[in-house]
Amino acid sequence: MSQQLDELLFTIRQHPAFHEFMNAVTLPEPRDFRPSADVQGQWAEYIHRSGRKLQHGVWLSFLIGEPSQQE
Repeated sequence: MSQQLDELLFTIRQHPAFHEFMNAVTLPEPRDFRPSADVQGQWAEYIHRSGRKLQHGVWLSFLIGEPSQQE
């Protein structure tokens, strides 16, 4: 990660509204399975939502990040 990006993330993390920002992005939860005729559609939606959940975790991890030398 470049020094400029590291400094930007550090600045963002110090902002008073950072926690509000982190809570504003909702986590997509997979829906419970319900038997229906559209099993393929339910499976596709479950895979899609699971992928979004994983991506959400990746972004949160990036924004929270490892402590830098500045912190």
